[in-house]
Order: sequence, then structure tokens, then C-alpha cells
Amino acid sequence: MQQSVSVSASQDMSRARWWPQGWWKIVDLRIGIVPIPIYVILIALLVGFTFTGDIKGEISIMIAVLVIGGFTCAEVGKRIPVLRNIGAAAIFATFVPSALAYYKLLPPQIEKSVIEFTKYTNFLYLFIACIIVGSILSMDRKVLVQGFLKIFVPLAIGSVTAGIVGTLVGTLLGLGAFHTFFFVVIPIMAGGVGEGAIPLSVGYSEILGEPQGDMFAQVLPPVMLGSLTAILLSGTLNYVGKRYPKLTGEGRLQPGEHDEMDTAQQGAEDETGAPIDVGTVAAAGLTAITLYLLGIMCHRLFGLPAPVAMLFIAVLAKLTHAVSPHLQQGGFVVYKFFSTAVTYPLLFAIGVSLTRRSSPRDFSSAAG
Repeated sequence: MQQSVSVSASQDMSRARWWPQGWWKIVDLRIGIVPIPIYVILIALLVGFTFTGDIKGEISIMIAVLVIGGFTCAEVGKRIPVLRNIGAAAIFATFVPSALAYYKLLPPQIEKSVIEFTKYTNFLYLFIACIIVGSILSMDRKVLVQGFLKIFVPLAIGSVTAGIVGTLVGTLLGLGAFHTFFFVVIPIMAGGVGEGAIPLSVGYSEILGEPQGDMFAQVLPPVMLGSLTAILLSGTLNYVGKRYPKLTGEGRLQPGEHDEMDTAQQGAEDETGAPIDVGTVAAAGLTAITLYLLGIMCHRLFGLPAPVAMLFIAVLAKLTHAVSPHLQQGGFVVYKFFSTAVTYPLLFAIGVSLTRRSSPRDFSSAAG
């Protein structure tokens, strides 16, 4: 009798350990930011929506599609030996969806929804705004000034040297100096698709009198090749820096630097001791959007690209103490959120909507 009671008690304890503690351990396992049970449920729902033809471009469904697609591709890249140390996650999140779309392996409903959502929301620029503003506001003010002065001259010399060397190499390979400089070197150095390939295609189209789609088709491949090379090289440098810490500053511009936002890693308080609440984070997000809108206005008035203008405005706000420490801490939280949760979904969206293009008409549509 006592033995049966003890066995029953042991079974009850085993069940108790499984629920909820055992279940909680499963819930805490994640693919990217997605808990495993939520991941499985979302996959099942998206499959069901696809077969019922009910994949719409509304934001809730698109968040699920981009999150599942982006973090799945990134997770695969993170598990590939050697390549995972040199940026395979970002490469897979960009080029795998592009290949799936190009070879018609992605369900048409999902592909169409992603393209339309990316085109009409243009959330790439929201990402850029939050990343740039948050990172600038989180830097130490003195280090920002000293670091800028130190890197400005090397950056200028490096840019001029890169332009000359790139043009010479292309000329030696028979591409011609004109074609190499304007259709290979300049697109790579211009800064990606949104602020590089698309504006260049518009300008070239007006100057040369050629269709914008044709111009976009010519400048996009070098841009993507440059981006892929940058990912590989930065990943390699990161790997070398981790193996040999003395060779890197661990994200610091100079020795002895201390970010003003380092307190965020220790608790939800800013340097004044005030708590960081949801309202502060929301205010910081709106501040980033406002600075980007100022950048857009600068673009319309002076022709300066909006992200570049926003960068200068953010630096000016930091240098002049125009933003309070409390709001700066909120900006750091916004920056960390977007860098953690939005990067891979954004790359997935870009891969599906832009890099898979194969005809001039498609390029013209994307650029528009």
C-alpha cells in the first residue's frame, strides 16, 4: 500500500516537473526571437492561409511572414561551419529568399504580399532611422567628436583610393574607365539599394535618356556583389577580432571609451537614475522618425540623401545636448530592438522584393 502511494506521488511530482516547468523550458527555446511553440503555430497558420488563398498584405500577417522567413534563413546560416563566423546569417536571410522567388519556389501569394508590403510601407527607412538615431544618441559625446576627427581623413583618403583602384582594375579587364567608374565603382560606393541603386538609376536615366529599368538592372548587380563582399569581409574581421581581442576595440572608436548608454545593460535606468518606461521608448521612436522626416525635407530642399541628412542632424543634436539623457536612453532601447528583431525580417523582405528581379520592367517597378 505504501509502495503504491509512493509510486503515485512520484508520478504526480513527475507531472508537476513537466507542467509547467518542462513546458516553460520548451517555450524558452527560440529560433531567432521566435519561441519554438509559436514558431510551429505560425508555420501551420501560414500554410493554412496559403492553401486557402487568404495571404493578405495586412501588417499582422506580414510580420509573421517576414519574421518566420527571415529568422529561419538566418538560423540555417548560423549553423553552417566556417561560414557562420563570417556573416552567413545575413547572407542567407538576403539571398535564399531571392533564390526561392527567382526559381518560383515561394508561394505566389506570399511573394506578392511581401513585394507589395515592402514597396508601399517602405519600412526599410524606419529601420534606418531607428538604427542611426539610436546608435548616435548612445555614443559618448566626447568620443563622438574625437572619433569623427580621427576617422574623417582616413575615410576620405580611402574613398578616393578605392575609386581610383576600382576604375583601374575595371579598365585593365576591358570594361572601360567610363563604364567601370559609373556603373560598377559608384554603385558599390553609393550605399545599398534604397539610397544607392535606385537614386542612381533615376539620375542616369535622366542624364542618358535611357529607361530607368535598364539603368537599375545595370547598377543593381554591382551593389549586391559589394554588399555580399562587405558582409563576408566584416564577418571575417569580426571573427579575427574575437580570436585576437587585442586587434579590436570591441565596437569602441578609441581606447578608454565608455558609452553613455552602458547602463542599459545593468538595469532599466538612465544615467540620472530615472526609470526607462514605455512612454520614453515610444518618445524616442517618434524622435527618430521626426529626424528622418527632417532628412526628407533636406533632400527636397538641398538634394542631400535623407539618411545622410538625418545622420548629420542626429550628430548635431547629440553634440549640442538637444536631447535629454532620458530620451537618449530610450533611443538606445529602440536601437537594440530594431537591430535584434527587425534586421533579418528586413533582409528577407529585400531579398524577395528587390534582388530577385530579372527583367527591366520589374526593375522599373521596384524603383518606382
